[in-house]
Amino acid sequence: MAIDVKEVEQEGYGKCLALNNGVVEILVTIDVGPRIIYFGLIDGNNIFYQDREHPETVHTPEFDELYAGLENRQYRLYGGHRLWLSPQNRTATYYPDNQPVVYGITPDGVSFTPPVQQHNKMQVSLTVMMPEEASDIMLIHSAKNMGKENRNFSLCSITALKGGGLEIIPKNPSVNNFAPNQEYVMWPYSQMTDPRVHWGKKYLTIQHNPGYDPEFKMGTNNALNWAAYVHQDVALVKRYVHELKAIYPDGGASFETYCNSRYLEMETLSPLYRIEPGETIKHVENLTLYPVNTTVHPTDQNLLERFVTTLI
Repeated sequence: MAIDVKEVEQEGYGKCLALNNGVVEILVTIDVGPRIIYFGLIDGNNIFYQDREHPETVHTPEFDELYAGLENRQYRLYGGHRLWLSPQNRTATYYPDNQPVVYGITPDGVSFTPPVQQHNKMQVSLTVMMPEEASDIMLIHSAKNMGKENRNFSLCSITALKGGGLEIIPKNPSVNNFAPNQEYVMWPYSQMTDPRVHWGKKYLTIQHNPGYDPEFKMGTNNALNWAAYVHQDVALVKRYVHELKAIYPDGGASFETYCNSRYLEMETLSPLYRIEPGETIKHVENLTLYPVNTTVHPTDQNLLERFVTTLI
């Protein structure tokens, strides 16, 4: 693999693995996680959110019972890119992944494998593939059922991004005006009238506002397989495969997004699988960075169309 790979120390995270192909660079935690906490063009800025100054944690007395063998039984967000199990529940999803990660360098990339999750009996892993001199990375997420019972779940790939940017989500193209083609699911705390959200004719946009505290989360059946986030002079495009006939969790959503005052998350999901003991499922997505030198207005659908045409 003709890319530069080396261990580095990162304040607040400990040991990380730095991958550099001459065009983009990423940092992946190996003392905890794994999390991809940095993704940027060479000599550019990190587009990922890092949870160091305001640690977001989850801990209940139930965690102490279920994860008694772990020294640190507190779930920590950490920021960046992570893998979750869906549908979301407090113990299985918010697993306290604070242990060292084993990594292996392969001809095609680097794999990151944490210990088997206690109680959940799941072995998750992340493989990062970084082509030479390209501005994209391919992420292969996997989960193996290490228990003795069948499990029903989906893989949810979550990317937490710096606040202040603009998210662009395409609406499904119409093939029959007499039949609905777009599904939206809303979480209880979300408001349809949220001022950050614009429900356009071709694109739904969310303008992140660091000064606006309310949470917002929605999901959709994104048949066009992509969404974008524009932050200052760079755009990130997240691509995946939406399977038209598959069953997805959360009311059929293969793409979800969440924001608060600190960051915005872009989430893609695999179909909902029934997993036999010893069986493994995978979910693949691609993250690409593009330098941009234009301002995109969240409500101008014509400008958005021109911008997306040059991007996608």
